[in-house]
Amino acid sequence: MRTLNLSSRWAASLALIPALAAVISAGPTYIPVASGQFYTGQYYFDGKKSALAGNAGLTFVPALRYSSRFSLIPTIESRYRGTRSAEELAGGTTLFQDTWENGLSIKAVHGLDRHWKIRENLGVRTKWFRETTNETWRKGLYDYRTFDAGGEVEHKWSPSLSVAGGYDYSFLMFPNYESLESNQNSDLAREYAGKDVLNEHIHLFSLRSETPFFFGLHTQTQLYYSPRNYTDQHVVVLTGLLTAEKRTDSVVGGSLSFGRPFKLSQRASLVTNLEYGYTGLNSNQNHYDARLTTFIGDFYDYVQNQGSLQLTWGLNVGESGPLTFETGVSYSKRNYSHRPIQSADGNYLSEKLNVTETDINIGFGYPLSKSLRLRVISNFGRSRSNNHYEALYRYNYSNANYLFGFTYEY
Repeated sequence: MRTLNLSSRWAASLALIPALAAVISAGPTYIPVASGQFYTGQYYFDGKKSALAGNAGLTFVPALRYSSRFSLIPTIESRYRGTRSAEELAGGTTLFQDTWENGLSIKAVHGLDRHWKIRENLGVRTKWFRETTNETWRKGLYDYRTFDAGGEVEHKWSPSLSVAGGYDYSFLMFPNYESLESNQNSDLAREYAGKDVLNEHIHLFSLRSETPFFFGLHTQTQLYYSPRNYTDQHVVVLTGLLTAEKRTDSVVGGSLSFGRPFKLSQRASLVTNLEYGYTGLNSNQNHYDARLTTFIGDFYDYVQNQGSLQLTWGLNVGESGPLTFETGVSYSKRNYSHRPIQSADGNYLSEKLNVTETDINIGFGYPLSKSLRLRVISNFGRSRSNNHYEALYRYNYSNANYLFGFTYEY
């Protein structure tokens, strides 16, 4: 009986194609949505403060609604971060002075009936990095582009009860990265010698659900599996030579969150969210340190656990919207199963590497109008590790920032 029902649904969806073509030809309803933010402030890294800098972002969604069952949602976005950031690229954390990210995507949403929905998406994204402010944009070693395509099928029983499964494909490309053997720094990993060694095909299979829980709690659960195939990164072996085999990674993980709103009074409310996440990476790639002629198998394998708590208070101050105050804390710990730590001079020790990160955020928002809000935000973060060799990557550091600005939604 289940097979017949599933077959009939697919037959019904195929029968919608001619009707969908007719709807598109009839012309859409245009629903533009725009949002933007601008902040200025200072960034502190290991106690040293930067000059005044700014963060800015703009998102424009010229949505097209053809009927109650079909919509096209293009999205154009650009984000600049002038405050310093730490990004994990090429196996370690690198510090960047500023970053600039741009994206273009389109999503199609099909409603098969009042319970079933199908979404497809296409997109392209670029991110540029500058390690110093005198560098030229689009010339950074770690600049990357991604090309994305995917889809999702969702079944919704009610606004608070649903399940969805999806598949997404991405091609991650680093157009400027090239580490030639002739000019490679001896501290760099042997496996990164060459061109296009960071480019990879990423597949993502996901399953998510939203369910009501007792005491008014609302839960969100997500599971995912992501195999990744590198296009030109060859596996390094005990002798330090590269084999014909290419690097492949598999990432598995999931998250579970609990949220609940509380009505504190006629004007005041509180929204809480508690989340736990798990990530595990398994790779066939090893590591060969040419400086010390040292081979380490399964160098990139790790497991990571993370948790976070976020609280948002709201106070209704008029028709423009609520005054808000939010605060949150997050904690994560990553344990590498085979990667040994290094002393300050680079010698390998027996203990395995772990990295612990904590972050505290505080924010305040005040409505100036229905579309414009005043915002003040601050973040305090710290990374600690049992590794003391930081000639290439940073493991132990603290950072903080405070930003003042405005957000706009139309």
